[in-house]
Amino acid sequence: GSANCLRELHAAVARSKPLLLVLETDPTHGGVPLEVHRSACPAELRAKVFSAPLVTWHRLRPFQMCSMRLLIAELLRAWKAPGAERPIFLPGDLCRSPPPQLATKRTWHLCYSRDNEGAAELVARLERASEQQLRATADAEQMRSSAALLLYLDGATFGGAGLPDRSKDGAASEGLVRLVRRALDDGIPMVLVHEQRSVPEAVSFDEIIRRTPAELVSAGIYRPIATPLLDEPHAAVAVRLVLNNLDLICRRIERHNSGVIGSLTALAESLTRIDMDGDGEIGNSPTRSSEHAPGSAPKPRLKWRRRTPPEKVASCV
Repeated sequence: GSANCLRELHAAVARSKPLLLVLETDPTHGGVPLEVHRSACPAELRAKVFSAPLVTWHRLRPFQMCSMRLLIAELLRAWKAPGAERPIFLPGDLCRSPPPQLATKRTWHLCYSRDNEGAAELVARLERASEQQLRATADAEQMRSSAALLLYLDGATFGGAGLPDRSKDGAASEGLVRLVRRALDDGIPMVLVHEQRSVPEAVSFDEIIRRTPAELVSAGIYRPIATPLLDEPHAAVAVRLVLNNLDLICRRIERHNSGVIGSLTALAESLTRIDMDGDGEIGNSPTRSSEHAPGSAPKPRLKWRRRTPPEKVASCV
């Protein structure tokens, strides 16, 4: 560190000033692991400095708002301000707003694979954060009836497919590859979540791309932007971002189905008796699967009456 920073740090410790650590996490802005700072800190200051509260600083705005809220809370505690223990509210904080509605006619919001280790745990957290609005299935046959495919990304997702250092069962990895390939071929939207918590399976995105089969990379698996899953309390923000992304996908599907293309699709379904858009309906008639979809309400049926000819109305008058 610089001589001036060390001089100020020595003075703060000598005068028993409260300390607050802010850790930069972006390598492009000089971010390095905390252990690098710990080893560079003078031995006589190390115990005092690294017993102070730590706030990680993230550059993406939703996570930055969370870091700012933590910083304000720690500063108020250090100043012993009245009401310092009260919750802090900041404009634009995602976690203070209600979860999105996730309105869709699809039977399921998300499809995920049991071969994708960590996806089931993530889905369970998404269900809690959505206040049990989210409908998810691990049945690959239901993928076309789902709004999107969830893909949880860490170092073991594809098990180093195609590499000698494969760390995952080959059959499971190939099963996931087949499912993702089907989703790409069928145009199923994908929701990507990148593991960045302090767990052994967390690796850089470049490493994930290196372990991904080349055919999936060339097919556009990483066109959608992956949401980083960070340590608490930033993990709650990541979960809300995933739900907001899914809500955007649902809205896009509903707009698509309500336009001219949706009308043509309904006509084609009526002629072929095939559910082409995966909404659980053949044309405008619900299929058996949609009638029993979890959380779906029965759709009202319109009653049509034959219009009375104008001449008969005139004769009655």
